[in-house]
Amino acid sequence: MLIYRDQKRPIAVRQTLASLRGLADSSAFDHDRAVELLIEFGQLEAGIGDALEPEMDSHGPILCAVRQVGLTLGRVLYHSWRKTGEVERWAQASRRALARLDDSTLPETVRAGVPEGYAYYALYPEMYLESAERFFRETRSRQAVVIGLRNIGTSLSAVVGATLQECGCVVNAYTVRPRGHPFNRYVSVSPALEHEWRERERAHFLIVDEGPGLSGSSFACVAEKISALGIPDERIEFFPSWEPDGAQFVSASARARWSRHKNYTTSFEQVWIESGQLARGLDVSGGKWRELLYRDMADYPAVQPPHERRKYLTTYPRTPSPLSWTELQGQERGEGAGERGVRPVLRKFVGLGRFGRERLARAQVLAEAGYAPRPLGLANGFLAMEFVRGQPLAPRDVNRELLEPMARYLAFVDRNFAASQPCSFELLMEMIRTNVAEGLGAEWRDRAEGLQQFKLIVEDARPVMIDGRMLPHEWLKVGDGYLKTDGHDHCDDHFFPGIQNTAWDIAGTCVEFGLDAAQRDYLIDRYIELANDRGLAARLPFYSIAYLAFRLGYATMAAQTLGDAQDGERFARLAVRYAGLLKREIGETLRVMRLLRSRENPKGLAQFLDIHSAL
Repeated sequence: MLIYRDQKRPIAVRQTLASLRGLADSSAFDHDRAVELLIEFGQLEAGIGDALEPEMDSHGPILCAVRQVGLTLGRVLYHSWRKTGEVERWAQASRRALARLDDSTLPETVRAGVPEGYAYYALYPEMYLESAERFFRETRSRQAVVIGLRNIGTSLSAVVGATLQECGCVVNAYTVRPRGHPFNRYVSVSPALEHEWRERERAHFLIVDEGPGLSGSSFACVAEKISALGIPDERIEFFPSWEPDGAQFVSASARARWSRHKNYTTSFEQVWIESGQLARGLDVSGGKWRELLYRDMADYPAVQPPHERRKYLTTYPRTPSPLSWTELQGQERGEGAGERGVRPVLRKFVGLGRFGRERLARAQVLAEAGYAPRPLGLANGFLAMEFVRGQPLAPRDVNRELLEPMARYLAFVDRNFAASQPCSFELLMEMIRTNVAEGLGAEWRDRAEGLQQFKLIVEDARPVMIDGRMLPHEWLKVGDGYLKTDGHDHCDDHFFPGIQNTAWDIAGTCVEFGLDAAQRDYLIDRYIELANDRGLAARLPFYSIAYLAFRLGYATMAAQTLGDAQDGERFARLAVRYAGLLKREIGETLRVMRLLRSRENPKGLAQFLDIHSAL
């Protein structure tokens, strides 16, 4: 099944370097700025590495120079985090390093993916700084070879290398790109680089990345390469973002290798919660928020816990201890600010650096228009929002009173969040083919090929940074009105749909709320009137199929992952529903298209609007 989308984007190298130099020159050089510099340069460095060495990693002189800039930015972050008083000295060093980088030796444009840990999963470079210090305390190593795995391992390894330099360790730093199938990665390095590593046989070799994922093969393939050069397994260490036991890895080589190498991992809780860096709060991540908002577990919406962002309920004013479930539930019953005179604040991870700023900006626009809870600020990647006391909706709650604000919300998003990137028909078709084949069978996949006739309609559609998740439980009934939650980030996560036409959200609303014909017509008519989107109905059949294909894929994979857990069973039931709706939508759409190709209907797809609306 395909549920993740390709997020690689072009980066103009000179323009990005100019922006980074400006960021480094700012007089307001705080810790957030140090983190952002590291992240943004790491993305650029990873893209340059892939562009200059697409087939084999050799770490030539250009990449050596780029790597040194990354290490310098790692030193800035180290001193900022440790508050050593040396921040300005290293900030000046970073400005000089960026200025010395010769733009003329670099590609004009590179492609780089989103560093998912920084953007979605509350992965902080400071966690790797702490792990590097622990490694040094335990080993007292005087020499280390630090290897970052592109993409995000580029900046993470810069932090590890810089921290070890601060400890007095001689560091040789590199980045490599694991290649091949995600479940069977391999690394290809030049003979010269192999010789360079072999010559450092007394060093510890540290492999740095986020993950591991399902296979573990990215870490394992680099360890195998190093081991083949004669480096003992006890001097090959992993720096992952979490500590699996390796027994469940898809890759056999990863299962065999994982236990042979020591892992150095520091958790989010250790760095941010236990240290007091963030206010202690009640953890409502991973679906735990349902305990507060629902009285009956039978009403719980399905949740895939690893895909949820970290969320905490904290207090305002700040108190020594977090709110308890009892206090929060008392407030839900209308008991005001409770005995301690405090109000709950929801803090949700929305991304470090520009990722968080962009989501704050969108949240502010939506709140000012009255469609979303009010944001209170952004710090350390967490967006603080007022905790709204409302009741999550269910499909049974749909009525005309709800459809009107829904139509207004969708029209508002369509008007205010236009995107420059065009809608990708081919990416959606690839997802449809794959998920229909896996979920419904090859016959249905072949039938879905008839959707190619929608290509021009989709590619001509207005691209929008849509909501992306029009699920009932993301709508709250608040007093006499409604609010949409989480409208600031789903459009930019690493799942489908990404930037698309608003038809995706219309389709999602119709599917998830189970709208009947009259409700569907009302929503569509009001949206068209408000957004002046006269071509919606011609696009809607394709987007309905695309939406259902994605949700079938997501629900199926979630059910397989969660197994016999209650959420696994919830997703299994959803998958059955989506499959039935998808068959019906494909069948009806193709039937109408056959009618339009008949002699009695020579105008073809142009008449789709009238006939499909009459079904």
